[in-house]
Amino acid sequence: MLLSFIKANNFPWVTLKRYWKNSTKSELLVDVFLPIVIAIIMTYFTALSVTKFTVLIEKFQQISGQVIAAISILAGFNVASITIIATVSSGPLLVLRTRLPGAQLSRYEMLICFFTWAVIIQLTVVLISIVLFYMGSFIPEHIKDWGVPMWAWCCAVFWLSITIHSIFLSVRNMKTLYLYVTYE
Repeated sequence: MLLSFIKANNFPWVTLKRYWKNSTKSELLVDVFLPIVIAIIMTYFTALSVTKFTVLIEKFQQISGQVIAAISILAGFNVASITIIATVSSGPLLVLRTRLPGAQLSRYEMLICFFTWAVIIQLTVVLISIVLFYMGSFIPEHIKDWGVPMWAWCCAVFWLSITIHSIFLSVRNMKTLYLYVTYE
């Protein structure tokens, strides 16, 4: 039963694999590496002024509320884009449906994959942000004087990285759609 559930719900992993395989090195550099570098830099400067675990939680609770709103809008935009791409039946779609020589996916399939990956990441960011926002409301008394543990900084880098990654994906998706529709 568990294997059936995993097999039926493996589309995020399949989408990730296709996203990774069909992105160029420069796209991956901007979409993945650059967000990690920015997140590390942001976390470093945060560490210079935040020494208490509760202060870090409060800061991320404040930011997560804004992230929920912003990333939800981007996710909605990407879902709308997928819908429009999927329902177009002529013109640019004919160009997108052609398969590049040596490519496993057509441009259309790659575009759908990129937009789908963006939605998956954006909904993951929203889910993590909701959890952060909720957990930040209930800080136990016994941890109020703790210093910031290393795992908390790692979680901060991860959350910031995927948040920035999701924004960069939306920008890249718009660029890709624009180039496919106007230059081909």
